[in-house]
Amino acid sequence: MVAYQKKPGYNSIRCDMLVKLDAQIAFGALGLALVMIVIVPSCADKIDHMSKISDTLLVQVELRREQIASPDDQRLKQMQDLGLSVSKLDRQLVYIYVNGPLSMEQAEDLISLGIDVIEDTWIPAVGNHPLGFFIAEMPVDRLESLAARDYIARLDTAERKAQSQCQVLDY
Repeated sequence: MVAYQKKPGYNSIRCDMLVKLDAQIAFGALGLALVMIVIVPSCADKIDHMSKISDTLLVQVELRREQIASPDDQRLKQMQDLGLSVSKLDRQLVYIYVNGPLSMEQAEDLISLGIDVIEDTWIPAVGNHPLGFFIAEMPVDRLESLAARDYIARLDTAERKAQSQCQVLDY
């Protein structure tokens, strides 16, 4: 049994794989035995789903999960400093990127997952940005399930600390 993790140290976001080892032995021209081992992961589809999730979102969700499991004042302060809302630790604001507006079936699927789409936040694809997105609030324990949906193209955090992108002068 081998565990895949997108980021080392984030144990709750991982895919446990069953691995098939196929060893083949061949003898080369010099009489030396060559061994070839082929590793075939059984959950490659889950690995692909995890690639839809931004690293920042993974870190934020992991912080929330750790804080729920083992409350710590220092971690809570760190979360606040990062701009995370800490009033509902089990919920995370996310940008959900999709190829087009949600169908009725997709919207019902999100509701069944406990995802609350924030009305009037749909931004369609424009110019060099081929994906549209909307803002939603999701339970942190549904991140992997959300990423597994084929109509979801990308997931990113909608919780960040606002900071000026240029020098602000006081007059």
